[in-house]
Amino acid sequence: MRAIPLAQGYEGTRMTRDNPDCGVKPAARVDSCRGFVFASLAHEGPSLMEFLGEARVAFDDMCDRSPVGEVEVVPICHRVIQHSNWKFFMENQLDALHPSVTHQSTGIAAGRVEKRLKAQQEKVPLYYHYLSAFASSFEQWNSVQTINFPHGHGILKAYMGLRPQDPDTLAHEALLKEAYGEQRAEEYLSRSIHHVLVYPYLSVQSPLQQLRCLRPISPDKTLSEIWHFRLKGAPEAIYRRSLWYYNLVNSPATMINADDLENWTKGQWGLQSNGGDWVSFHRYFGDDREEGGVTYSNHGTSEAVMRSQFRAWSTYMSAE
Repeated sequence: MRAIPLAQGYEGTRMTRDNPDCGVKPAARVDSCRGFVFASLAHEGPSLMEFLGEARVAFDDMCDRSPVGEVEVVPICHRVIQHSNWKFFMENQLDALHPSVTHQSTGIAAGRVEKRLKAQQEKVPLYYHYLSAFASSFEQWNSVQTINFPHGHGILKAYMGLRPQDPDTLAHEALLKEAYGEQRAEEYLSRSIHHVLVYPYLSVQSPLQQLRCLRPISPDKTLSEIWHFRLKGAPEAIYRRSLWYYNLVNSPATMINADDLENWTKGQWGLQSNGGDWVSFHRYFGDDREEGGVTYSNHGTSEAVMRSQFRAWSTYMSAE
């Protein structure tokens, strides 16, 4: 316990700062990865690094984009209630099939403005590309890859052009090359990552310093907390770029988030109805490549993501 409000009313009682019964019970295990702190209520289980495995790249990728290797959280958090089970969110994050349908109206509208500005030979702000990319063709989405790990974690490889040759990007890259050397800086900047999931509750968009944390409330209600981070030592313009994405794509006011929320709500209604007994996750079943317990999709729209997550969920639920 760090403090007691109006402590003068507790003289002579057991309510004291040094009484362990009066404070919050400590977590059984606590560890950190690149400054991100994780707690486990279980006394036994895999260590944090064992649990994260290859998914720790989410935190490496974010921090390595800072010339000093660190980020700081921006103390403004968007909180959104979704009227659906938390699994809808996790399945959706690496699903490359839905964007060009679900987000078509926003993506096409942004793309039209983008094309008009290019035709007028005007400078096109990057945030139009953030939105127009959602309306990419099925062929483009199918050309990306998901990598799915044993604990349910996964990676959606990149599809966005996040290295434009504008002065702000070049200034940022120059700082990274000065800090890490040409070879390591290029390694960091060329990682093919758009999204990393730490199953069952974290969604990390490391190239844009975004993190969403799920808090299940009930079987049909979930709170998502959406945070973003500043790269220490990076130009202010790079932070502003991540702020655009934070507000345009991940905030409660954005049309992108609203599209997903409607899908998840209606999906929940469907599961609660008597309309059918099964949900199919058969897309490209048998087409994926497996090596050492890791599943690599040969098509971006493979439902390997969902199959991997439910395999992990089944394992967690059946563990002794």
